[in-house]
Amino acid sequence: MIIEERLSDITFKKLSDYFYNHTGIMLKEYKKYLVEYRLGRFVGENNRFKSFEELYNELIRDKTGEIKTLLVQALTTNYTYFFRDEIHFEFLKEYLIEKYKERNYIRIWSAGCATGEEAYSAAMVSLEVIPEIKKMDFRILATDISINVLKYAIEGRYHYTKMKSNMPDYLLKKYFIYDKEHKTFIIKEEVKELVYFRYLNLMGEYPFQKKFDIVFLRNVLIYFGNKEKEIILRKIYNVIKEDGYLILGLSESLIGTDHPFKLIKNSIYSKI
Repeated sequence: MIIEERLSDITFKKLSDYFYNHTGIMLKEYKKYLVEYRLGRFVGENNRFKSFEELYNELIRDKTGEIKTLLVQALTTNYTYFFRDEIHFEFLKEYLIEKYKERNYIRIWSAGCATGEEAYSAAMVSLEVIPEIKKMDFRILATDISINVLKYAIEGRYHYTKMKSNMPDYLLKKYFIYDKEHKTFIIKEEVKELVYFRYLNLMGEYPFQKKFDIVFLRNVLIYFGNKEKEIILRKIYNVIKEDGYLILGLSESLIGTDHPFKLIKNSIYSKI
């Protein structure tokens, strides 16, 4: 893609400040190229905005929230796939086997769920482990700041190229319908029924009525500075059951971050 307009340092600062104030996500200077690239498709002589400065000015004036939504969707990365980091789903499986009979209710939260693969993977594990799950008070909450990816996740239709080799064949056959015409796999209703997709800004209010057994917060905190990370971790701590767990991405670390969790293994944390 050829970028006809360049993003000035001044306009980048204004856009990044706006983005931080509305999402808590920091766009550091080295992200300027990424911002220019992703917003560049909306900017130029034949596009909606003639310049990045015009985009920013319209963003400030917009009362509908439409341009803010456009900005968030363009600048948040939504890369995921089914059963990513399988060790975490093995942990979920072991937890459910041990706990489900003694629990009054079970809640799992996929925070920053993107296009839904993580939440649906957790749902398939749960269906395999709990024989009469429909008789239980069991739910998986999946949240994201991008309305666009939530719509995609709710539809539950995935192109065959997104079905990585770590998806067990028996689960693929059991919980998906294959659409030959469009070469897509569609999640079956019995899986969808366990998952509730909602918009949520991790820096905003958490309107939860019940606490969570396990929170998946994988590859999300990398977008935040230490101050914001600490705020989010404390908020999440307060909505996890006393013997519940927080799961981060395998490549993530909380070193240098003040937080109330204890690392037990493989980026899995318990409450202290």
